[in-house]
Amino acid sequence: MTSDHILQAVLDELAEPARSQQPDWADVLQRAHATARAGILRRRRRILFAAALAVIATAAVGVALAASGILQGPAAPPENDAALRQLMPPLGIGPATELTVHGGRTLFGARTQLGGYCFSATSPSDPKGEGGHCLSDADAARLDDRRVVAFALSGSSAGGYAPGAESVHLTGAGIDVELPVSATGWWVGEARLPTPPLLPTGVDRATVVATAQAPDGTILGRDPLLLVQLVAGAGGAVYQIAFI
Repeated sequence: MTSDHILQAVLDELAEPARSQQPDWADVLQRAHATARAGILRRRRRILFAAALAVIATAAVGVALAASGILQGPAAPPENDAALRQLMPPLGIGPATELTVHGGRTLFGARTQLGGYCFSATSPSDPKGEGGHCLSDADAARLDDRRVVAFALSGSSAGGYAPGAESVHLTGAGIDVELPVSATGWWVGEARLPTPPLLPTGVDRATVVATAQAPDGTILGRDPLLLVQLVAGAGGAVYQIAFI
């Protein structure tokens, strides 16, 4: 119904009792407009209220979906949450979740505004977890598909996701470490390269790989963690280490 129809209906209603008398149309019109405006405002308030409820409901669904995703765990302590949010501010990193703890290192994860993931981990040299790693789109897609993903972090920390695995074995360039996987699939630990890294004779590069193993020893997946290369430098050969 349009505002003109509302106005006409109100005019008819207000004019009805006065048909046996001379109507004061100026008064009728004034009251009609006031009543019609009030009706329109009430309808607008109802519409806005309904819209607000829809937004709240949508937000609640979003929260439920986030809570039921792979980043399950308690909220990170304030200092660790702040450190992860400041890792790459343009990404709009959301609230951090504590994912798992091992060997004095704690792994934290958060979603970004565009649906990606960023992670940080504490270490003796980085107790707040100020250094971290944001996944590429390809790695984020693999994580959403609940596949094996590994990433290097600051302070020689490494972490990742290996759903269904009992342990993750880190090997390569002198690293040989086995780390437990939590019930939710997350793992964290130390991946410290020796100095210098150990490369096979005659080989100028090596990859540190995370291998996820099921309780029966079945390999569930592998993901590269670090690339170590021996390259020529101004002062002689040097090692380059890259996160992959």
